[in-house]
Amino acid sequence: MKCSYKAVLGIFIALFASGGQINAQGGLNLWSSAELNYKINKRVKLSLSEELRLRENLAKTDRFETSLEATYKLFSFIKVGAGYSLLNYNHPRKGWEIRHRVNLSVEGEYSIGRFDLALREQYQNTYRVGITGTSERLNPKMYVRSRLSVSYNISGSRIYPYTSAEFYHTVNSPVENELSKIRYTLGTKYKLSKRNSLNLYYRYVTEKEDDDIEGSNIIGIGYTINIR
Repeated sequence: MKCSYKAVLGIFIALFASGGQINAQGGLNLWSSAELNYKINKRVKLSLSEELRLRENLAKTDRFETSLEATYKLFSFIKVGAGYSLLNYNHPRKGWEIRHRVNLSVEGEYSIGRFDLALREQYQNTYRVGITGTSERLNPKMYVRSRLSVSYNISGSRIYPYTSAEFYHTVNSPVENELSKIRYTLGTKYKLSKRNSLNLYYRYVTEKEDDDIEGSNIIGIGYTINIR
C-alpha cells in the first residue's frame, strides 16, 4: 500500500516537473474533473461529470463543462453510449460562448494477459449558440473521433498505467474533410478504494482545426466516484 502511494506521488511530481519545462517553453494547460458513476444494472451505467480547464500557463479559465452520459454493454467486450455536454467556453478573442454537444459511441475491449486494449469510435456534434458558421469556423462542428488505448494491470498493485492516441476527423467541412488533430496521452489510474479512483495524465495535442485553441501541452487530474 505504501509503495503504491509513493509511486503515484512520484508520477504526480514527475508530471508537474515536466509541466514546468513546458511552461518555460511557452504554455501549460490544466484539465481537472470530477465524475460520478451509477450502475443501474449489469449492462447500463450513467455518468455525470464536471470539468474545469485552465490555459495560458494556468492564468486563464478555458472552459467549464457539465456532461451526462449513458452506456449500455451489448456484450462483455463491446458497449455503446450516448451523451450530452453543456460547455461554457472562453474564446481567446471572442469571449465567453455557450455550446451544446452530443455524442454517440461504440467501444470494444480485448485483454491479452495483463494488457487491456480498447478501441472507441465516436460521433461528436457541437453547436455554438449565436455563432454563424463559416468555412473557417464550422457551426455545428462535427467530428468522428477514433481512440486506441492500452492499459496494464500490475499484479498486486492499485496502479493502472495507460497510453492512448485519439484522432479527430471533420465530417461536415464545406472545404475538405480531413484529420483535424491528434491527442496523445500517457497517464495512470490509481484505485483509492473500491469505489474511488484518481487519474493523472500528460496529454499532447497536435492542432490543425478552426480558431478554437485547445493548447498543446496538458496536465490532467480526475477523480471518479462509483456510487453503485
